[in-house]
Amino acid sequence: IRKRERILQKVASHDHLTDLLNRRGFKAETDSLRAEDFPLAVCLFDLDDLKKINDTYGHEIGDRVLRAFAENVSNHTRTTDILCRYGGDEFVVILKRINDAQTALKKCSEICHNMHEYVLEDNISVFTSCGIALLNSYGDSLDDVIERADKALYRAKRENKGHCCLWEEEK
Repeated sequence: IRKRERILQKVASHDHLTDLLNRRGFKAETDSLRAEDFPLAVCLFDLDDLKKINDTYGHEIGDRVLRAFAENVSNHTRTTDILCRYGGDEFVVILKRINDAQTALKKCSEICHNMHEYVLEDNISVFTSCGIALLNSYGDSLDDVIERADKALYRAKRENKGHCCLWEEEK
């Protein structure tokens, strides 16, 4: 019975395609963050032009891209970090105990670069953009920080797809 409960719990908390956390699992993980996990880098990734890939090559190829990204991000983060398929082609990665923005930017740039190395049929490259925002202290609103990372993501997509941007306070 315990094995069955574990299986059901995993089905409820993980995305079936990528095996990363889904939103429910993400919420449970973030609700259990402790003061020693901070500061955090909240990284919002988007697979650029996934709709075009699905429309051109089919959803099976699009699914392959999603799984490749999940594998890529899993290989470039620690087991203690939080990895989530947040929505269709968006992923949230929370890097724990990241003390400065440049470390987060370097890590996310590696992930984006490695995804660019993933080539589909017909030599079509896959670009991934990322927005990053830091959460320095326990008790600050994670939703606000995700919103900041989203703003940075859209700036990255505007400036140059396949690019990472740090959120900066608007002056």
